[in-house]
Amino acid sequence: MAILNGIISKMTGSAGQLTFRQKGGQTIVSEKTAQVSNPRTPSQMAVRTKFTNIVSMYKGIRPLLLNGFESKSQGCSDYNMFVKVNMQQTPVYLTKSQVSGGACVAAPYQITQGSLPAIVITGEGRNAATNIFVADITLGASTTVAEFSKAVVDNNPDYRYGDQISYFIINQKVNEATGIPYCQFKANSVILDAADDTKLWELVPKNGFSSVDGCIGHSGNDGDCVFCWVHSRKSNGKTLVSSQQLIDANSKLAEYQGDAAFLLAANSYGVGDGAFLTPDGNVNGNDNGNAGAGGGGSQGGGDSL
Repeated sequence: MAILNGIISKMTGSAGQLTFRQKGGQTIVSEKTAQVSNPRTPSQMAVRTKFTNIVSMYKGIRPLLLNGFESKSQGCSDYNMFVKVNMQQTPVYLTKSQVSGGACVAAPYQITQGSLPAIVITGEGRNAATNIFVADITLGASTTVAEFSKAVVDNNPDYRYGDQISYFIINQKVNEATGIPYCQFKANSVILDAADDTKLWELVPKNGFSSVDGCIGHSGNDGDCVFCWVHSRKSNGKTLVSSQQLIDANSKLAEYQGDAAFLLAANSYGVGDGAFLTPDGNVNGNDNGNAGAGGGGSQGGGDSL
């Protein structure tokens, strides 16, 4: 990019590979992005196929994640952050027809990122328990929010009255007619309040707020799902959250991961046929047509080593 002065400083529009635009009384010139002729190379498809499920999950959970990412640069949204942190997770691959049918696979993605200490999880799957200690109180149908709140605040220095504990659960379903996976998104929360006589389980589900070894934990069978707890607090007009990742209790997840799932997804879009040693596409149309030196010999076969 360059800033022009002189005779051509009033130009706008395009000329060949250059684009001219006016900004603040100056003309800025930039080169057009090179056009790549093959948008379906294996490397590009690896990104494209794992991106789709992340977007599907975000669409479903979006109403529940406002302010879920504390620190965002200007112009960066919760959506941008959700995609960014989860592109590093184990990929989930969906075919073109599954995506067109609204497919979504419940995966253990990260859903919040913030400055409050993370809720530590022990155990696996449905047997998970948090590190939120409730001492000798046994959470049950008669437990009030006030009793629950006192147990949490008295036994956990990171919690105070007015804080919120939320429970997210995403249930995995499959359309019986089409075989396409889809998800149901739910979240419940309780605010720590020493004067609230409401029954705890009237606000939050028993399965997410049971006593497990003296701590808040999960009990019962919610079927195939992913779930987690989030600690949040309002401080000086800003929402503070704990950084949390969903816990995997989805037996169907493995069907959409690994090499076989990737090949199925990539082939549904059409993978490029380029040779391993051939650069992706003919950038800018510059093909000098120079033959390589050295002449004879047979061509090597295959991409694998």
